[in-house]
Amino acid sequence: MNVLALETATEACSVALSWNGEVKERLERSPRQHAALLLPWVDELLAEAGTALNRLDGIAFGCGPGSFTSLRIGIGVVQGLALGANLGVRPVSSLLALAEAALSGDADDGVIVATDARMGEVFTARFIRQDSRLEPQDIERAIAPEEIPVPDGQRWLGAGNGFATYRTELQQRLGTTLSDIRDDAWPTAAAVIRIAERQPGTWLAPEAALPNYIRNQVAQRPASAR
Repeated sequence: MNVLALETATEACSVALSWNGEVKERLERSPRQHAALLLPWVDELLAEAGTALNRLDGIAFGCGPGSFTSLRIGIGVVQGLALGANLGVRPVSSLLALAEAALSGDADDGVIVATDARMGEVFTARFIRQDSRLEPQDIERAIAPEEIPVPDGQRWLGAGNGFATYRTELQQRLGTTLSDIRDDAWPTAAAVIRIAERQPGTWLAPEAALPNYIRNQVAQRPASAR
């Protein structure tokens, strides 16, 4: 597929373009600069590929969970671009994109991702390798690091800046289940493209480009469902 992708859930901002089988990406850790970077990067990548937005198959995007502000900025750009070019959109979990970006080779069976959610919590989920893809093993959640679920086995990669912010708490909690930690790993637009290309189904309408905040979902559940 020929796909544009944006990932803005964290302080790392990225845009990637897959055109005729080649993927090029712009990526920068730049807190509070997402709004200034996204559209120039989109223009640069399209110009380098010698193509136009309306010639693509669709736009994929990291839908979170992550920073409220940066997610709103990224998804606003996705909606505007998709509407203007009459393209469909495809959401991808930003935690899955982080796992995809962090895991390489066959050293580990799976990834525990943890990104700093502020308020003394991390956004977290677990993914295991199944053939050429990563499959979720639990729900995505915002949780205190000392309460993160402990997986079976001892070959799990820990990935995400949550392991930098709460290193002591997470190492004490997860112990020897971690084979390695990549606290410098981020979800990337290139990873979003790889995941979107494996997802079956049709592209969604631009207005379906919505963020997954997690905390809002928990807060809005009725008391009887908690």
